[in-house]
Amino acid sequence: MRYAPLIFLLGLALLPAEAFAQRRPQQPEKEEPLALPADPRLVELHREFVTKAEKLGDEYARKKDWEKARIVFGEVLKLVPNYRPAVEKLKVINGELSNANKKIVTVEAKDSWVDTGIDLTEGSPIAFRAEGEWMLVHIGDANGLEIPREMRDYKLGSLIGVIAQSTTPDKDTVPFTIGAQRQMNAPRSGRLLLKMHDINNEDNRGQMRVEISGNF
Repeated sequence: MRYAPLIFLLGLALLPAEAFAQRRPQQPEKEEPLALPADPRLVELHREFVTKAEKLGDEYARKKDWEKARIVFGEVLKLVPNYRPAVEKLKVINGELSNANKKIVTVEAKDSWVDTGIDLTEGSPIAFRAEGEWMLVHIGDANGLEIPREMRDYKLGSLIGVIAQSTTPDKDTVPFTIGAQRQMNAPRSGRLLLKMHDINNEDNRGQMRVEISGNF
């Protein structure tokens, strides 16, 4: 899809002041609506920012600098969460970013964290598609296997990922489930690592072919 400036019926100059007073997504009807800023000059500053930011975002998009355009329209939505032109343009931009690059990574079931060689930027869209088969192997006795509490947040044998500051996750990094297919925005900036979720990967068998697409 090629980017094109979106046309909307009401120009920014005619946008009601109420739209600039929102600071978060639309609340349920039972909640009190957010109050308008008391100072009309503050409302005018909001309008000025959105006008200039939208022009800057359009300029980046015309140059196909999708990441900068994404950041600009993201800032607009922080100020005016329901500003439809920015919402629609961001959808187009994220679509472009999702297909900017593709890479195939093989994840062996027996390996610990696999370095994909991909560096991600926080908020940038990324998509995964995994194909293949692998098998969990446990050799034990009649006492069975007690699964540690920290291992129960994800399904055993599932494909998981983490974004770390190096090729080895530290204790503060939180993995996320990928499964067979997933689209998401990077929760933080850093190196993307993948693995099969298991207590001990060394005795497992099989592999997954993971196609990763996004802006990296």
